[in-house]
Amino acid sequence: MPQKKVVVTVDINDNPSALDVAKLMAKRRIGSIVVIEGDNKRPVGMVTERDIIKKVTAQNKSADQVAVRHIMSSPLVTVKSIDSIDTAAETIAENRVKRLVVLEQDGSMVGILSVSDIAKKLAKILTEDYSRYRSLRNLLDTD
Repeated sequence: MPQKKVVVTVDINDNPSALDVAKLMAKRRIGSIVVIEGDNKRPVGMVTERDIIKKVTAQNKSADQVAVRHIMSSPLVTVKSIDSIDTAAETIAENRVKRLVVLEQDGSMVGILSVSDIAKKLAKILTEDYSRYRSLRNLLDTD
């Protein structure tokens, strides 16, 4: 069984800096962090490596002086856990993002879905369809 990815978060109420988030990303070897708020851990934004590069480094700002709340992408682009892969892919394309936060019906966060995750799943589906077709073709060719 595949191992479930842990979603790394920071709480906006702790007022983390871009440097705090960059260090956490480097330590965990990840490219994004979800920003949550309060005891209910409601997702309110996301910070990616690209956000740090474009909004901090390229602007010649000091990462320890820039609050995450000023560089995070917000509002979040989300899908529900019951949505289809088609819906997720369409949402990514329409919003020109690379990651979606997946929510349960009650608004709690389940995880993050990336373009790569969708590509892997679609590749598996296509491979299975091709194998199925190839098998049927072989069966038909034996007449």
